[in-house]
Parts: sequence; C-alpha cells; structure tokens
Amino acid sequence: MGVSLTGFDSFLSTIENSPDELGRKTALKAAKLAEQIAGQARAGAPVDSGRLRNSLESYVETHGDTVEGGVKSSYPPAIYHELGTGPVGAASGHPMAGEMGVNYSPDGWVYWSDEVAAQRGTDAEGQENGFVYTQGVPAKAFMHNALTASEDAILEQLGAGITEVLEK
Repeated sequence: MGVSLTGFDSFLSTIENSPDELGRKTALKAAKLAEQIAGQARAGAPVDSGRLRNSLESYVETHGDTVEGGVKSSYPPAIYHELGTGPVGAASGHPMAGEMGVNYSPDGWVYWSDEVAAQRGTDAEGQENGFVYTQGVPAKAFMHNALTASEDAILEQLGAGITEVLEK
C-alpha cells in the first residue's frame, strides 16, 4: 500500500521561485503605487511658481528583500511647506511632527527675498529693500495626506501581488 502525490514537483518549484518573483512583482506594483501617490501629492501641493509641484517625484528602492517607495522632492523649501515653520507651523500641526522630532522656532524672523526687492523697487535713496518679516508658514502635509489616502490601496494591491505569486 502506498500514497501517490501528483503536482508536488510543480508546487516545490513555485515555492522555490516565489521569493524572486515576489520581489519583482512587489517592486512593479510599488512603482505604480508610488506614482499614484506622487500625483496626489502634486495635486495637494501649494502652487505659487510651480517649482514645488514640479519637483515632486515618485521613487522605489530595493534593499535586499525590502522594497521602499514614496514621494520625494529635490526642491529644498518642500520640507518647509510639508511640515510648516515657526509659530504658525507649530500652531497648524503636521500629523507626523511629534514622531519626526520637528522643532519649530517660537519666534518670527527676517529674511531677504530678491522677489520682494524687485516688487518694491528702490527707495528715494536708490536702495533695495527685500527684507521680509515672517512668523512662518502652516504645515500643508500634502505628501503625508497623499500617502495616508492611499494606505488601503497599498495594502490591497501588494496583498493581491503576493496572492498572485503563491497561486501560480
């Protein structure tokens, strides 16, 4: 008397190839999701000149068996618009400020702006004045909000990818 199993070789092959296939499928799905999130972040970003919105891009990086993706910006002021600055930023509160260890300046400050100087022109003595006093800017959380709005889709689509690989 004996037991006969069929399809066992195919099952073992699927299990052996699953990590590589899972990594590839996860990276592809992560790239699509990251671009969707970047699009949502662009839509929620404040617009003045368009530099901030145009700087937002998706990224996906693979480190061993870890796939990381999201939205990044090459525009230095992006972080200030995301998290806010000064007492105004502290009052508006970014959802992740505490977890990220953000420290807001308790006072306002003065900075120079070439754009403001150009708008004001020169005074009676021919001097430019581009100094601006600010109490900061509120947190806009456009990247955080885009990611949070996509959490369910991320779990659903990455979970579907895992199921696809294992059901082969």
